[in-house]
Parts: sequence; C-alpha cells; structure tokens
Amino acid sequence: MNEFAERIERDYPVRHKEKEKVNFRTWLVHTLKELGYSPRLEGGASALTMGGNMTNVVVGDIERAKIVLAAHYDTGVREILPPLLCPTRPATFLLYQALFPFLVIAVSFLVSFGVTFALNLPNMTLPLFLLFLIVALFYPKYGKSERDNLNDNTSGVVALLEVAKTLTPRYRGEVCFLFLDGGTQASKGAKGLVRAHPELKKKSVIVLDCVGEGDELLILPGRTSRWNDSLLDTILENFSKKTCFLKTDGLVYYPSDNRAFAGGTAICACKTVKGFGRCILPRRAKEIDEENLSLLCDGLCKLVTYYRPQNA
Repeated sequence: MNEFAERIERDYPVRHKEKEKVNFRTWLVHTLKELGYSPRLEGGASALTMGGNMTNVVVGDIERAKIVLAAHYDTGVREILPPLLCPTRPATFLLYQALFPFLVIAVSFLVSFGVTFALNLPNMTLPLFLLFLIVALFYPKYGKSERDNLNDNTSGVVALLEVAKTLTPRYRGEVCFLFLDGGTQASKGAKGLVRAHPELKKKSVIVLDCVGEGDELLILPGRTSRWNDSLLDTILENFSKKTCFLKTDGLVYYPSDNRAFAGGTAICACKTVKGFGRCILPRRAKEIDEENLSLLCDGLCKLVTYYRPQNA
C-alpha cells in the first residue's frame, strides 16, 4: 500500500469528530512541511452552525496559482444504505438517495404505530412518529462514524500528497493545494474558502473524490469548466486516454466539493455496472489502486506543468 495511505489507515482512519480531525491535520501539516511546503490552516463556518468549525489546510498562494487541486479530508457517518454514486446517471442516483427518507418515514410510522397499538395509546402515535423523525434528522451529525472510507476520501488526500511530493520546485509555486474540511457536510469548508477568497471563483479547481478504486478515471467538468478549452485540451493531451474518460456532454451530477467552485472539475474512479452506468460504491474499496494513483499523479503533474489559464 502507498506510504501515505498506510499511515492514514493505521493512525487516522476516521476523521469525523473534531479531535480526530485535529490529530490528522497535525500529521498532515508536518508531512507537508517535510515535503518542502508551507501549509497554513484557514477556518470556515462558525461553531454555532451544525457541523462545528470547518478548518481547511491550504498550501500555496490561492491568488497567484494558475490551477488549484483539492480534496476533502473529513469522513462522515455510516449511512444506513450502502453509499452509491452514479455520476453520469443523475436520475438513478437521486432515486436511490430518495430511498433513505422513504425508509425513515415508513419505519418510524410502523414502529410508532406498533408500540402505541400494543400499549393501547392511539393518541401517542403521532407524537412518537414525530420524535423518531427528529432523531433521524440528527443522525448525519451524531451517527456512528464510517470506518470504510479508504475511497471516500482518503484516496483523494493520498493523491494530492503524491502530486505534492512529485512536483519539482520549479512548478510548486504555480499550484495551490486545498485539503478541505466539511466535504461530508454540504461542502462547508469549500464554501467558506470561496467566501474568504473570492478569486477562487475565477480559478480552475480540480477536486479529487473517490479515486481509489475503479476501472476508469472519470473527469467531470462543471458547467463553467466544460467551456474552458485551455483546461480541457491540456487534460486530453496529458491524461492517459486508455483509462481516463473526459465527459463534457449530457447530464452529470457529482455531489462533492467541486460544486462549491465556479470552475470546479471533479475526478473520480468508477466501474461500469449494468443498469447504473458508471458507478462508485465507496464503502467496498479495501485498497487504493496503485495504477490509478500513478496515472492520476502523472496526469495532474503534467496539468500543473502545461496548463495555461485563458485569462492569463
């Protein structure tokens, strides 16, 4: 296993609670300094908001960087249903997501009805049902932490570290690395950075999420970046065409930090599953595909080297 992945899996496999994230950030900052960088911590959302403080690790000058590479480092709670992503089939993904609230409502009603029926307390059915729904609303914050997160998103963090390690000093000043907090909480860390650094709205931001397992690296430009000819041409010229697919047509939906950036482009690894198209099952990954990691690192290093922003 990759040295960074092995260390994270051994010492920081869960990064959901504040103490877990603080411990991980301490190691991350130390590691980046050993690689020759000067990382800094930047806060995001207020502690009064649901999810608490969001602390991002920023490496490089956001304003001067010609391209930004990002990945969220936090991990979420264990979802009741196995997580499933279908980037090229939004309707399938949204229908699958709708199963959770449907099951919550159905189970809450059946349990509350069963309990109150057995106790002969029909007037308590509605209050008990509402109580179950309120408890379910707090599950995304206080539920059991997800431990099977090697793909989502230890893989993205490892890929960024590999790029940071591989880049020569000549090009390190032309890229900014963002290790984002709050990726599992509606991208709060990324949104906080955009508010603090409005220049990010003009930057091309490549977001790595779930790149650890899959037969194909899928590149998904957003609504703005899909019209960035300079970026797309550089990607086509420098990423392996055999295992990487750049999708610029049709509907795509990828629920990651890329949606917080106007010029966001997501990169993920996926498999083709009958009925689901290009599909990602984050919980199933047991190791990071070394070939994908190598191809991704090589492609991103070349992207940093040869990309020339259109407004430069």
